[in-house]
Amino acid sequence: MNIYPKPERCRVISIASLVYGLLSIISIPEIFWWSSSFRIINLKIELIITIIVFILGIGFPLAAILCGAIDLKRIKSGRCSNKGKDLSITGIALGSVFLISGLVLFFEAVLFNLVIIK
Repeated sequence: MNIYPKPERCRVISIASLVYGLLSIISIPEIFWWSSSFRIINLKIELIITIIVFILGIGFPLAAILCGAIDLKRIKSGRCSNKGKDLSITGIALGSVFLISGLVLFFEAVLFNLVIIK
């Protein structure tokens, strides 16, 4: 019976959390670009671009938070070692900051442009 945790299994999830947290930085300029060029010229194209920006702005930070939370839960239950705990915490912190700022910018851009259209 092996009582020692396997460090390799959690290392990948911690690194994924950090990578998604760092990729979240890309989402903020993307949202700024989208909000400055948001004009309803072709509704189909604008809808596709809006969906892509929403996935980038919300998907990367949410993935960072989820991967970090899964890894921390595994570490707490003793299934993994503490080796990637700092990476997971950093991924959760980056994901949280950019999720909140991305949501604020996204909804601000949508509401601002809806007011201009009316």
